[in-house]
Amino acid sequence: MALLVSLNFRIGRFLNLSLGGLFAAGGYIAYFTPSPFVALIAGLIFGFLMALTISRICRSITEATILSLGAGILIERFLEMIHRSSYYYFVSFDYSPYLVVLGILAYLIIFAVYTSPYGLKMKFVESDHELAELYGVNTKRVFTVTTSLTSACAVLAGFFSSGLLAISPTTGFGYLLSGIMVSALTAQFRQIGAVHYLTLLAVSFASVRFLGVLI
Repeated sequence: MALLVSLNFRIGRFLNLSLGGLFAAGGYIAYFTPSPFVALIAGLIFGFLMALTISRICRSITEATILSLGAGILIERFLEMIHRSSYYYFVSFDYSPYLVVLGILAYLIIFAVYTSPYGLKMKFVESDHELAELYGVNTKRVFTVTTSLTSACAVLAGFFSSGLLAISPTTGFGYLLSGIMVSALTAQFRQIGAVHYLTLLAVSFASVRFLGVLI
């Protein structure tokens, strides 16, 4: 979750508070339709629609963050409404090994992007959004792709974590808070590119090891 929060803020330029609701939605998908493909498609569609909405009606980081918060609350209320008769669900199958694979793939993709020729443009987006546009980077496309992929990964993370949790509409709230705290702590090192995400990984492991925080 810390990786998704950090990517959305540094590349997408807003704090995506819908990730907690998307995580919970992934757990429900695992219970009712045990297909990671459905989780992936649902996350991509939601992320794309949210990015499109933010691009059209939001004029600042604050407005985009508030919209994402509203989207996350909407997801949670919708899940609560349609599953009111049984508030908690339990998935018997353990998908957690696939969660490790998802995390490894996510970091490998990030490192591959930042070590490719396109990595320089990504660093421009991270450090100076306006400068990136001057160098010809399509920042709107980067924003849309980043928001779509992080949303999809949040749903998949909830899907693969479902066997370890009592699933409820607020399942992802603690994970989101932990991700925000770790991302904020890592940001104090003032790094960019692949080095930042390596540091984020180290801080995440340290948080789990010494603080018992779920990241």
